[in-house]
Amino acid sequence: MKSKWIIWAAVAAAIVGVAFLGLRPSGGTAKGIVDVDAQELQKLADAGDARIIDVRTVGEFEAGHVKGAENVPIDELSAAAASWDRAEPLAVYCATGSRSASAVQQLASMGFETIYHFSQGLTAWQGDLETGGSQSVAQSEPVKTNGSAVMYEFFTDW
Repeated sequence: MKSKWIIWAAVAAAIVGVAFLGLRPSGGTAKGIVDVDAQELQKLADAGDARIIDVRTVGEFEAGHVKGAENVPIDELSAAAASWDRAEPLAVYCATGSRSASAVQQLASMGFETIYHFSQGLTAWQGDLETGGSQSVAQSEPVKTNGSAVMYEFFTDW
C-alpha cells in the first residue's frame, strides 16, 4: 500500500515538473530574446547594432521616441516585418513593456534570430527623446471632407 502512494507521488511530481517547464513564461530566456535595460538600449541605438522598433501608436511616437527608432504600431507589425531580414538584430519597446512583450513573441514566431526587448518601456528611459518627424510605417493620407463631420471607427482584437 505504501509503495503504491510513493509511485503515485512520483508520477504526480513528474507531471507537475513537465507542466512547469512547458508553461513557464519565456521572458528573456527564449532563444534569441534578450531583455535589456535603458542603458543597453541606448548603446544599441548609438552603435547602430540593432534596428530600433517602437510599437506604440503614431501619436505616442510623435510625442517622443528613442533617437533613430522606427514607428511600427503593433497592429501593423506582422505586415511590416514580413519583408525584414530575419538575421538583423531588432530592439523593441513601447510605453510600459506590455505591447512590446507581445511584439517580441510575434517577431520570434516569425523567425527573427536576435530580439532585444526593452521590457521596462519608455517609462524607464533615461536618455533624450526625439519628438515629431514620424518615421512611421503607418503613413496615412489626410481625410478630405466636404465640411461635414467625419467619424472614424476603430476595431482591434487585442
